[in-house]
Amino acid sequence: FASNLFQAIGIVILVMIGFLGLRTGLVVAALIPSTMVVTFFAMQLFGITVNQISLAALIIALGLLVDNAIVMVESILVKRENGMGAVEAAVLSGKELKTPLLISSLTTGAAFMPIGLAESAVGEYTADIFYVVTLALLISWVLAMSVIPLLSTVMLKVRQTRDAGDDVPDNAGYRAYRRVLTLALRFRGLFMVGVLALFMTALWGLGKVPAQFIAPSEDPVFSGKLELPLGTSIETSEAMVRDLDEFIAREFYAEQAEGPALRNWLMFIGEGGPRFTLGLDPPNQNPANTFLIANTVNGPDVTEVIPAIQRYLFENYPDVSNQIARLENGPPVGYPIQVRLSGPDIDTLYAMASQVTARLYEDAGVLSVKNTWGLQTKKLVVAVDQERALRAGVSSTDVAFSLRAGLSGLELSQYREGDKLIPITLRIVDSDRLDIRRLDGLTVYSTTSNEPVPLKQVADVRLAFEPGIIKRRDRDRTLTLQAQLYAGTTATEVNSTLIPWLEEASQAWGRGYRFEIGGESETSDDANASIAAKMPLAFMCIVLLLVFQFNSVRRPIIILMTIPLGMIGVTIGLLAARSSMGFFTLLGIIALSGIIINNAIVLIDRIKIEIDELGKSPQEAVVAACLQRFRPILLTTATTVLGMMPLWWGGTAMFKPMAITIIFGLLFATLLTLLFVPVLYAIFFRVARPT
Repeated sequence: FASNLFQAIGIVILVMIGFLGLRTGLVVAALIPSTMVVTFFAMQLFGITVNQISLAALIIALGLLVDNAIVMVESILVKRENGMGAVEAAVLSGKELKTPLLISSLTTGAAFMPIGLAESAVGEYTADIFYVVTLALLISWVLAMSVIPLLSTVMLKVRQTRDAGDDVPDNAGYRAYRRVLTLALRFRGLFMVGVLALFMTALWGLGKVPAQFIAPSEDPVFSGKLELPLGTSIETSEAMVRDLDEFIAREFYAEQAEGPALRNWLMFIGEGGPRFTLGLDPPNQNPANTFLIANTVNGPDVTEVIPAIQRYLFENYPDVSNQIARLENGPPVGYPIQVRLSGPDIDTLYAMASQVTARLYEDAGVLSVKNTWGLQTKKLVVAVDQERALRAGVSSTDVAFSLRAGLSGLELSQYREGDKLIPITLRIVDSDRLDIRRLDGLTVYSTTSNEPVPLKQVADVRLAFEPGIIKRRDRDRTLTLQAQLYAGTTATEVNSTLIPWLEEASQAWGRGYRFEIGGESETSDDANASIAAKMPLAFMCIVLLLVFQFNSVRRPIIILMTIPLGMIGVTIGLLAARSSMGFFTLLGIIALSGIIINNAIVLIDRIKIEIDELGKSPQEAVVAACLQRFRPILLTTATTVLGMMPLWWGGTAMFKPMAITIIFGLLFATLLTLLFVPVLYAIFFRVARPT
């Protein structure tokens, strides 16, 4: 993953040199390593570790932090080409741009604020994005205000090529943009209708994008939870594991023509093993539970090995509940589909569970369904008759103690052999202990009279079927059905038909019985809700910063109205790349919003400078500002888009939706922003149409 960062840095530096020339490109590119070094130092000061999230944040910030240098160098170049001295151009550019570039950096950081403040497991997992991006942007602003002007006076060799007051070059690209901009300003109503139609179409198309919370890891590693029915002995689990181990060795480890598929594997019997990665949720300690970890030779081998192991278990051990899957990215979700059934009566809950289980298996995407209570198992129920026990002078505690001593055994002492302590246990002989017909004759000793009493005299012993375990949620008995899905099936697809059926079926369950949907859907909703709860705070910070910058209400409204334009490109990108809508896609949309705001700020600020300081008419100022900011905005887009390419091409599945969102969203948003912002400005400020 670190190589993606260095690839992105290399790409951005090459873009700078390619677009700006060697000297100018090196001046701008100098900001990148210096910002990275200072950012790593600041991360250490604030206790932020180097991990996938913080490195992804640096890649996101990479295209943004060069924007400060690009705008600064562009302003210096224009002034020097108009005949101004090197030092004077650097100082004047710094005075003009210090506030707008600071505000743009702060607003971009504020756009990431909901991620850092989100009160959820996913928010805690991804909070480093907010902190790292904000640190990198602020550090880049400081360096852009100090190092870049200094380097420009030393390295840039500029000749006066324009007349004073001529702020933009005259070439084919600028002439084409001027013509398109003039048409958009002239037919502003038609242009706005077209943009609105594109936006509505994008929202409609977004519904066609498949939903997936966080894609699983693509690493050549998988894990598995193998759970036999509750009450299974450790010897039975060990026998099953030994047989499965032989199958795995025979099928995937023995020398084959194409080579073994597995490097190694390890199984923990009766325990969950170490939690070696954050997203791992191993099973609890229980003789019936086994935990499997395996390393494949190649990442794609995982998709072949997992189904084969599952088929073997289904055919040979149908009572084993298995959850074998790739490692999770992000917080552990567990089973993607979970249906929680709550109510007072155990038998009714089991009947409801059977009904829902049958419905789940009707879905072609459901691989298996697990009942967290397990099947009802045979149990010996010892019902103490309190009246008879009182007459015999025996309490329920006496009965329990005698049963424990007779059946499980009572530890009297310990025998030391070397460095081992072996318990000395007193209990009845196996022939009497394992024959339930002799249980009635078990002797119960009274703690008050010390008189022995047969168990039959004070209690009734019967055989009954009861749940292996009864779990509660919010103090209510809750039975959970956990469904595992076939590869290629998402939880959203299953829930889209399951939830309406549950709502209809629950009408016949009676009062006091209800269902809840857990799993991926619940985790996704919690994560999105935790971010949405902090959105108003971030929005207010952005608005206050913009009002402070422009001392106006209409200009911030124009900037904020450009944010939704990114959704046009986002929808196109997700559909074209066959990606999914999930949590990291949402993070990409948030990052995209910050970049769009950044571009709009520098454009609106330049219009204000053209009017207030250069005395141009609003009609001339709009066109002149757009032409002067044309190249910096395009360069910012190019560096951000190309800098995100390594995350798309070679990044993990977790970050690909975010990279696709930023790349396509920014491409379309930039093209529209260069036209939408001036048109909206002309409408809000009633600028005359160009002739």
